[in-house]
Amino acid sequence: MKNNSGPKARIFFLTLLQISQNVQIPMIKGLNMRLKALLLILVFSVSLLPIPKVEAQTGLPDVELTCTSDSDSQIQIHVHPGASLTGFAICTASNPNPYSEKIQIDTEVENLAISHPTTIILGPNSEEDFQVALRAPPQYPASSIALKVTATVVEAGGIPSPYNAQSEVSMSVEIMQFSDLRVIATESILILDSKLDYNLQFKIYNDGNNLDKFRLGVTNSYLENLEDYGFSITIPLASIEIGSKTPPQIVRVEMRTPKDVENWPVNSDGEHEMTFDLEFYAESDFSCEYEVSGCNKESVIVRITVNGGEESGGILSVSSESSQMLVYGGGGAGVIILLMLVLTIRKRRN
Repeated sequence: MKNNSGPKARIFFLTLLQISQNVQIPMIKGLNMRLKALLLILVFSVSLLPIPKVEAQTGLPDVELTCTSDSDSQIQIHVHPGASLTGFAICTASNPNPYSEKIQIDTEVENLAISHPTTIILGPNSEEDFQVALRAPPQYPASSIALKVTATVVEAGGIPSPYNAQSEVSMSVEIMQFSDLRVIATESILILDSKLDYNLQFKIYNDGNNLDKFRLGVTNSYLENLEDYGFSITIPLASIEIGSKTPPQIVRVEMRTPKDVENWPVNSDGEHEMTFDLEFYAESDFSCEYEVSGCNKESVIVRITVNGGEESGGILSVSSESSQMLVYGGGGAGVIILLMLVLTIRKRRN
């Protein structure tokens, strides 16, 4: 194949030489023809070079931070007995720049243990998820606690960032309320006269982690049986509010024993006597409204023996808390019963 580059080059060179003779440029006026031609060739060649396309740089370091949980902006922690005591948030840090960034992670929260990575590396125009885990003490009071997560650019492109670009997210940590209660009868066993007014006393403890309202009552089946035999039962309070972990509230049940006992069975002493059970309960209002497991109810049974003997007049009670036996009132029957119990205890010990 014939190479035509030689003639073309000579034509190109002669053309430039002609131009150099006619163009009066002060910088090249004193140069000879060959140097003029070389200079023009150089200028022409540079003009033919492609001009690189300069893309705009993002410039300043920056970071974007978002955080979510199972309940959107809230992190819920359950602290009831047997609960995990933990809650989590998933955060995403994003680098909008075409160079890598080193991000420092900081958090602020009160009274809770917290765990998360201290730093993460983000590649150019990339993002990364990380977890913020929190742990509450067992049975911690129900409350709302503020949490702040901060992402700070500390290095950009492998060198320290000239200024600390930051992004913050604020969330709420909700310590969830739970119900728990105890009911204790101050006297669990009673021996009473017929036609006697007596107040049963019960201690209600709120072992939950927040103020709660408790509905009070006597279980219907027990109440109906007592009323069928002539008892009169009255509960002055239908409900009561008790603070979390506060001293117990004492509530009473007003009772009058039956007066007509002639048709009752006769005991070994020839006296009309019957024994009954009364079940008292307290029920958490919060549990009935909010807890998946349903109403949280605690109850206690008091055993009541009613003696219709003519010479009785004493009240024998056995405390459920101290197991002490007390005799109230006069009458020979009370003393005899007390002596019988003392002898029984001694016999068991021997």
